Parts: sequence; C-alpha cells; structure tokens
Amino acid sequence: MLMFCVLMVLILHMNVHCVYLNWTSHDRPNIVVLVSDAFDGRLTFSPGNKVVQLPYINYMREMGAVFLNSYTNSPICCPSRAAMWSGQFVHLTQAWNNYKCLDPSATTWMAHLGKSGYHTHSMGKLDYTSGHHSVSNRVEAWTRDVQFLLRQEGRPVTDLVGDTSTKRVMTKDWNITDAAVQWIRHTAVSLTQPFALYVGLNLPHPYCTDSLGPTAGGSTFRTSPYWLNKVSYDQVSVPKWLRVEDMHPVDYYSTFTKNCSGHFTEEEIRNIRAFYYAMCAETDSMLGEVIDSLRDTGLLNRTVVLFTSDHGDLAMEHRQFYKMSMFEGSSHVPLLIMGPGVKKGFEISLPVSLVDIYPTVLDLAGVPQPGGLSGHSLIPLVSGVSAQSAEPHPGWVLSEYHGCNANASTYMLRIGEWKYITYADGLTVPPQLFNLSKDESELRNVASHFPDVCQDLDRLLRTVVDYPSVSQAVHRYNKQQFLEWKQNLGDSYSQVIANLRWHIDWQEDAQSYERDIEEWLLGSHSMSKQQCIVAVNAQY
Repeated sequence: MLMFCVLMVLILHMNVHCVYLNWTSHDRPNIVVLVSDAFDGRLTFSPGNKVVQLPYINYMREMGAVFLNSYTNSPICCPSRAAMWSGQFVHLTQAWNNYKCLDPSATTWMAHLGKSGYHTHSMGKLDYTSGHHSVSNRVEAWTRDVQFLLRQEGRPVTDLVGDTSTKRVMTKDWNITDAAVQWIRHTAVSLTQPFALYVGLNLPHPYCTDSLGPTAGGSTFRTSPYWLNKVSYDQVSVPKWLRVEDMHPVDYYSTFTKNCSGHFTEEEIRNIRAFYYAMCAETDSMLGEVIDSLRDTGLLNRTVVLFTSDHGDLAMEHRQFYKMSMFEGSSHVPLLIMGPGVKKGFEISLPVSLVDIYPTVLDLAGVPQPGGLSGHSLIPLVSGVSAQSAEPHPGWVLSEYHGCNANASTYMLRIGEWKYITYADGLTVPPQLFNLSKDESELRNVASHFPDVCQDLDRLLRTVVDYPSVSQAVHRYNKQQFLEWKQNLGDSYSQVIANLRWHIDWQEDAQSYERDIEEWLLGSHSMSKQQCIVAVNAQY
C-alpha cells in the first residue's frame, strides 16, 4: 500500500522528458545561493504570504518555481547546514548538534563547482563545520537525558528600535549584503567563466538577549517601525495551544527548556509573531539587493538564483519559539528557484529537503554526481527536463534531530498528507502522526487512530535509517563528550556548570542537579512526561 502511495505521488508531481541538460562551457548558468536563518517556509506561498510584504520572494515565485513542501533535514543551524553542504543525511555525517558537524575538509558542492571551472565565492554565515556555538549549547545537548528540567533559553521578548526611516536593523547582514552586491558589480560582471556565489544571512534568527550574556542563543525579536509597517497586523494569528496535560512529553520538555511554560498574554504572542514577520521582511529586502544587482549588471538572465533557509521558527506556535522541533513552523523551509531553464510561476507540491540542493546545483552546472548522496536533483521538477541524475525523487523527506531542547532523538518522515514522527528507539516514547491536509496546525496526533499508517511509515523510515541504533550512538556520544568536558574542567567543574544558561534554575539546588548528572552517567534512562510535570511543580 505504501509503495503504491509513493508511486502515485511521483506520477502526480513529476512530468519529465527523457533528455538531459547538456550545458556547454559557454552556456552554463551562473549560480547564486542565498541562505537565511530561521525563515518559515510557509510565508513563501498563500495564505502565509498575506501576513507580510515579501516583494522579492513573490518576484521569485512569479519568475521561477516555489516548493510548497520543502524541509530541513535537521531543525537547528549547524546540522541542517551540514546536510545542505554535504548532500547527506545527518545520521551519515553524524552532525549531532551545533558543536558536532562536518570536518572542515569535507567535500561540498561548492568545491565540485570550483573543480569544474566555476569561479566560486562564499560570504556570510556558513556554520556547517564542527566546533562552533556556545559551551551552554553543547552541554545542554549532551545532558538532555538527565532527569532534571531547567530553563535554558531567555523568555522570548520583542525590541522595537529606530523609527519609520530605520531600514538597516541587522547591520552585520546588511554589510554582508553590501559585500555581495559589490562583488557582483565589480567582480562577477567581468568574469569570463561562470560563477557560483553563496550568501549566508543570520536573519530572521532572533537576536541574543543582552541580559543572558554574549553566549546566549537568542530570544529577542528585534525590528524597527519601518519593517513592522510591512506586516498586516490584522492577519497575525494567535495560535491555539494544547493543554499542558495533553502535550507530547518531548514537546513539553521543549516548551519548558525554551522558557515558554509561563503565562503569555495574547498581545505578547501577537507582537512576537509580528516582529518575527517584520524580520522576514528585512531579509527579503536583502535578497532583493542581490537580485537587483544581477539585473543591473545584465547577469540575471544568465543566473540561477536559489533562496532557502536552514530551518524555520515556531514564533509561539505550540507554545514555543525557536526551532528544534518537527512542527511545520520549525521544519518547513523556503525553497525558490528562478533562472534559465526554470519554469515560471510553477508550484511543486512534492516534499523535498535541503540535501536535494547538492545534486541540483551540480546538475545545473553539468557536473557528474558523486556517489553516496542522500538527495536528488530537483531539475526535473522545475524544468520538465530529466537531468544527469537519473534517479527520480522518492517523494518523501527525512528530518532528524539530536540536539538540545529535545530530550529524545527525533525522526520525521513526510510523505503525501502524512507527517510521521518517532523518537529514540521507537518504543519508549510514543510516536506522533499528523494529517497535514486536515490538520494544518498539527494539534491532533492521530497515531492511535491509524496504527497501520504508522506501521507502514515506520517500516519505510527504517529502510532509510536504523534509527534505534542511531539513537543509541547519540546516547554514547553525549556521555563520552560530557565526561571528557567534565574531566578537563577538574576542580572548576561545579562553578562552570552552575553558570551556564540554566544558571537561574540551577542555583536553586545545585547539589541535587549535580547528583542527577552523576546518576545519568551511571544509568541510561530519560525523563518521562510525568517526571517533567513533577519537576515543574516542584519549582513553582
């Protein structure tokens, strides 16, 4: 039955011809890839795009193709980008968290383009190699199975700066955008070979919250009146939340560790969402600067432009902000492509993911595909022409998560109308199943109502990844890394661990939390939903 569904998906969404894109050295397109951070992909098509003005994203839709169901392969910065740059699923690269990702010597699609005669240039946020992000971030990931519950993020807040003429709020990203524009106008325009330009932005990622120090993750949604005026405030919804007792145990853990378990007024929630959308509008303007520079230099008609993001932001959906979740706000990313050979005004419903960018870019450049890629070329979908990658897209996507703010390894399979989410070994934590055609808000877990669907999807998932074994590998890695870190600290361990991002809660009972860690190092159990609730009640 499941194989029949997969076949039907391919028949409905793929209408290709048996010819190849035979680029010559003279007509190979230039390639510009712009990747933002934390951009909710649902804003790139209706009805999501009605809430905020995104003129350049809309322009890309009109002039090219938009994917209506594109997903991250891991809803957090570094592992997601590792998948995109390597073309491999997270469990293959073992990019377990923001600290553990690719080796700097890993072969990326940009490296292949450089070897094939492209002039390559990257600028801005890359964030796909190991060793980055704060100590707090990695320790929180390593200790996610410890039986305590601590707030690890700042409470989400808004910050309005400047006035109606303040256009440049995120200065660092604007500097990157300016550099990209200058490179196009002064370098790219004079090249005799095709070029590939990568531009990485940090927006609309929330800003660091000053009160938490310079190594905090980020819980401040900051914008100016200029960008807030681009938001249709009456279209900003206040999402429904499940009751605490009805929440999935992993979702509840995420809500608490993200500091979202307290009371929020409707005005607070609506403002957080409006500010987030305004930050998306600022991102769109940066995309526009790059597109305009290509047009002004006469390069646009010879350039394929691709826009995407590493993950989205829940923006208070499901009583959470940030990412680290398989809910749509976190896992659904934008993916738009325009340029020579791409159909105009084209919408693709087939689920795709960031690992597909690697083979797609190589196909655009006429570069042979290396072995071992997890992704599939999107050229047949956007052009109606079969590309050098002969294997068709399977019609499903895999996303997985092994980092902080979720107390179990998480695996998501999206195919057709279904989103199947399973955890850990598939037995100790209940799965989730959502029918996205009937439940866009993902408030009704129907796993118990459709056991046969769960079994079929779980069987398909296991053909892609032996997820119980992967979960065990992550458990072993977390303990090993934490022990090494603890031993390296020596006598300063107690002081250091007490002053990470969870320091406010930790100070309440530091000795008890240290004992919890020691018990975890000796055992193998994780916190249940009931234990989470007991821990919360004890703190309040």
